[in-house]
Amino acid sequence: MSDRPQMVGGCCGGRDDSVTQIQLYADGRTVGIRGLPTAFEQLCMRGRTPEDVTDAELLEVVRAQHNYVVGKAEIEARYAAALRREFAAFCARPLKR
Repeated sequence: MSDRPQMVGGCCGGRDDSVTQIQLYADGRTVGIRGLPTAFEQLCMRGRTPEDVTDAELLEVVRAQHNYVVGKAEIEARYAAALRREFAAFCARPLKR
């Protein structure tokens, strides 16, 4: 038996305002992503839209915000799909002026 405490749920728990919880699995499990609005703003400044942004770009901007994404194709695909949904919602919001 390990002396390490058992962790349940995501590491960030949604208590930090700089962390956005995104749903990766159909059963509702989420992961915390730091700096997601900043990552999405960077994509917007590059002229990217949810329709034309690549999975690699989505993962790149999220990793640039010091988020760890396991380098397995299945996991990266889940992240990319969830990030694309969140990016589409981000782009659909009215601009704050």
